[in-house]
Amino acid sequence: MKIVSLLPSSTEIVCQLGLADKLVGISHECDFPASITHLPRLTSSRVDYSGKSDSIHHSVMELLKTSVSVYDLNLELLAELNPDFIITQDLCDVCAVSFDQVQAACDEYLDSKATIISLKPKTLENIWDDIDQVAKVLNVTESGSDFKSKTNQRIESIRNKIKQTEVPTKKIITIEWLNPIMAGAMWVPEMIEIAGGEALLVEKGGLALTLDYSTLETIDPEVVIIKPCGFKLDQTIRELDVIREKIPWKKWQAYKNNKMFLVDGNAYFNRPGPRIVDSIEILAYCAFPALFSDFKNRFTNDIIQLQEGLELPSKHT
Repeated sequence: MKIVSLLPSSTEIVCQLGLADKLVGISHECDFPASITHLPRLTSSRVDYSGKSDSIHHSVMELLKTSVSVYDLNLELLAELNPDFIITQDLCDVCAVSFDQVQAACDEYLDSKATIISLKPKTLENIWDDIDQVAKVLNVTESGSDFKSKTNQRIESIRNKIKQTEVPTKKIITIEWLNPIMAGAMWVPEMIEIAGGEALLVEKGGLALTLDYSTLETIDPEVVIIKPCGFKLDQTIRELDVIREKIPWKKWQAYKNNKMFLVDGNAYFNRPGPRIVDSIEILAYCAFPALFSDFKNRFTNDIIQLQEGLELPSKHT
């Protein structure tokens, strides 16, 4: 069996299911687990994602206006690898190579017709269903069932602890992009609900919302999690001035009560794969740090709690 994964999330799914040794090619963004990073990379981006959020946004919008794909697929390498299975997505042309690109490449460049597994997650249930689908197609249903069982246990543990302690619901907003400001949606509202919160402004399964300053002034979140899509912590840190400028943070309870956090958006929240359950645990800690203090140690390198003036704590300066 030879598998090509064109998504970071699907690469993590394949590895979670115990098939890492069957991967023969990955996308340019696949970086977890470390054991797969040596594999050939079949995609590249026309956008420089190492820049600031405003320039990235502008570049993407300009490409979409011209109907040019944000991503390129290495057709010669795909033909050389000649996989049995290709995992891609049919949800967001900004996130990865489009389904149409993959289908056209298979039709024209592969000797034997590969099975395309296309993922389209909008809700938490969709994510779990996608993992089930991959497990079934790749004939590892037992591994899929084992993951689902352990995931359910972790989620129920959070729900039960919140229910037993009767902590008050927290008003929460997660920021998915910085310039312009966007609020995370899709599966995020469900994650917030599991973690004992109420998602502000966004709905389950909906698209991320672009928000102006005046709209942000109408809400008063108690917890703010800033986790730009695709950004590691160091990249978000470089835009602290943008965060201070674009949101009315001084008016929010979250700031007054020291509940504003930076989280690694590249690893968590925005990848609809196995680490979504880790992201729920991060949410639970940010909302109720005393109740979920054990999560702090587990994710200590992935979370920064901003200090007065939205400054970094001393260990990050």
